[in-house]
Amino acid sequence: MHVDNRYQRRAAALERRQRARVSVILPNYNHGWLLPRSLGALIQQSVLPQEILVIDDGSTDDSVAVIEAYARRCDRIRLIRHKANQGAFAAVRTGIAAAGGDVLLFAAADDFILPDLIARAVEALSANPQAAFFCSQVALIDRQRRMVGLRPVVPPRYQSGYLSPAEVRREIRHTDNWFVGPSVIYRREPLAAIGYFDESLGTLCDGLAARLLAFRHGFYFAAEVLAVWTVDSSSLSAKSSLSVSESRRVIDVGRRWITARFPADVRDTYREMFDRRLRFNMARHWLVWRSGAINSGAISELLNWGRFDRALSRQLSLIPRIGPLLVLALMTTRMRPFGLIALLRSWFYARVVERRRRSSLAHALGATGRSSGHTETTTEPGRAS
Repeated sequence: MHVDNRYQRRAAALERRQRARVSVILPNYNHGWLLPRSLGALIQQSVLPQEILVIDDGSTDDSVAVIEAYARRCDRIRLIRHKANQGAFAAVRTGIAAAGGDVLLFAAADDFILPDLIARAVEALSANPQAAFFCSQVALIDRQRRMVGLRPVVPPRYQSGYLSPAEVRREIRHTDNWFVGPSVIYRREPLAAIGYFDESLGTLCDGLAARLLAFRHGFYFAAEVLAVWTVDSSSLSAKSSLSVSESRRVIDVGRRWITARFPADVRDTYREMFDRRLRFNMARHWLVWRSGAINSGAISELLNWGRFDRALSRQLSLIPRIGPLLVLALMTTRMRPFGLIALLRSWFYARVVERRRRSSLAHALGATGRSSGHTETTTEPGRAS
């Protein structure tokens, strides 16, 4: 009797999907006011993870009570407590040691995922066993739950699919920064092979780990929004960017790590691209998170600009209303963070092809925030330092 190969493949994929064990690792420190949103999203997944490990890092707010209440609702939630605050890296290490899954999602209390993220990731990784991880488009929202953009700005592809190491090498010449934290779901074995996350890299640890894995194994990119990232000027990455000395330290550490760890055929050329793109992103934070006048001196220092560019940026920054846009245009022209064709294609795709979908998404995210049962106060109690 003839059996349609489509049904055989579908049955095999389902079997692999059922075998995949997904562990979610969620560090928390004094984010009790945000946990209902992040935990609620995890237990409302269309395919539930096998376990949700919440590592409370010595919280002094009501976090433990919130976690325990959710654990009573869902037996897949397990609370692991640090008696004293040890920091985010220690919480992640604790979670990794306790996790039993072969697929890992590192969640954050102030971000949340949409209902099909885990299902799409497990399906994609099952169908593409060579891929080291899965990631997707991510919506950015501010503290008022307004959508302020999508990431990546320039995606690696416009249709969902696997990118081989050879394709990564080709596409990364035009753009990168594709791997946005809330959507990245790792296959554990290749992540363990590189030692998980190097704490010496600070805020770069997950981004450089993903890039190294992409060069080695490739990855799967879903061209759809499956996670939501809250952007905040008080976040660790923003604080690092707003310190010229800390930014320079992070850049130097990243350059050395790339030299020591990346494949020989890409490490020298990519190190220089990464340096240029990282400086641009850090300098951009001085425009996004600025308070009052533009600090053109800090931007110029971070970008290693000479006398002419320093003077030009200073003059542009003084122009009322459009000064920030003009400085950003100068930064983009000089630092070339994206290939011009890739950037124009992305702009066309966002403004023309996907304009209606993005508008619908912004409305849906606003409705989700209003109906989530998540209550915000005017201040954020016990916010992590």
